[in-house]
Amino acid sequence: MVRKLVVGPVLIVVLALALAPLAAAPQAAAQDNRPQIVASFSILADVAQNVAGDAADVTSLIPPGGNPHAFTPSAQDVATLSDADLVLTVGVNFEENLLPVVEEAAGDHQVIVSECLPIHPVQVTEDEHEGEEHADEEHTEEAHIDETAIDPVCAGHYEAVEAAFGIDEATLTTGSMGPLYALECAGHDHEEDEEHEGEEEEHEHAAGSCDPHVWMDPANVALWTLTLRDAFSALDPDNADTYAANADAYLAQLAEVDDQAAALIDGIPEDRRVIVTNHMAFGYLASRYGLDVIGVVIPSASTSAEPSVQELVGLIDTIETHHVPAIFTETTVSQDLAEQVAQETGVQMVQLYTGTLSAPEDGAGTYLDYILYNVTAIADALQ
Repeated sequence: MVRKLVVGPVLIVVLALALAPLAAAPQAAAQDNRPQIVASFSILADVAQNVAGDAADVTSLIPPGGNPHAFTPSAQDVATLSDADLVLTVGVNFEENLLPVVEEAAGDHQVIVSECLPIHPVQVTEDEHEGEEHADEEHTEEAHIDETAIDPVCAGHYEAVEAAFGIDEATLTTGSMGPLYALECAGHDHEEDEEHEGEEEEHEHAAGSCDPHVWMDPANVALWTLTLRDAFSALDPDNADTYAANADAYLAQLAEVDDQAAALIDGIPEDRRVIVTNHMAFGYLASRYGLDVIGVVIPSASTSAEPSVQELVGLIDTIETHHVPAIFTETTVSQDLAEQVAQETGVQMVQLYTGTLSAPEDGAGTYLDYILYNVTAIADALQ
């Protein structure tokens, strides 16, 4: 039997539900006939497991500690994607090397969980060159963005987040270019203007393009939660009530962690709420909690880019001018350049988690712990 699920205006997932005899399937692979769900990376897998509970099995394709920007799937990974009932991806070209394989192996079983999310441009820091900033602004304008078009499903999700977080739609979407489904972000399934195809490839991770690190804002993860609830319920309607109850419980936990994180940042003197990071991954977190990202070591949302000598000199000047106390680095990104800048300026380096969870004993083993770990480390360094 084939069912068509519409989670958003662009997200159409065809779910093939095979009615094969239980004896024909390996017992270990289909225990209790629970849906088998594969998430692209550990953070998304953790969120999905909270929604699924005991009704579905969720695994992460990219293991904890892996760099999603650089991950290349193996033959076994391709088989895992092919066998999954659903494959979950962030979208916004976050899973750079993984997306073509997902399209081929998972096909219509893919769910892009960020469809409803308000997408921000990659932040432009004050040490970006004026000409580059202007070029990126022009590129963003070519994306044919309709900021007022909110799909009815997404509108319902916004209302639910407002009820849980006390954040109205205007606040939730402040600084965004619009919801993902209305944008032409790299790696997202929209028709491309051939005239600007090369230009998009060049700027897909530059300042002013779509920032894929949406989960750094817990309100965005709340929107993920609602999309996952809908997708799981369509796949497995017998457990729809379970998915709905799990989603409601997780929304409450997200809202509580959001309040705790906001209180930690509120304890930092306003003139010290400036940060320098290893790459452009903290824009959503900064926007949510009132931080100002004034410099980055790698001037890109991708970790594969490299700064020029002039950019590093400009970053050193920014750190010294603003008396920045720390450079925030990441567990999955090389710290070599950050170490050079830290030695030159005499500031400390503080390591955060961005594209992965930690081992449980390291303090960021779940998404809820991850947010509090990062915000606590930032608050401690800026106090």
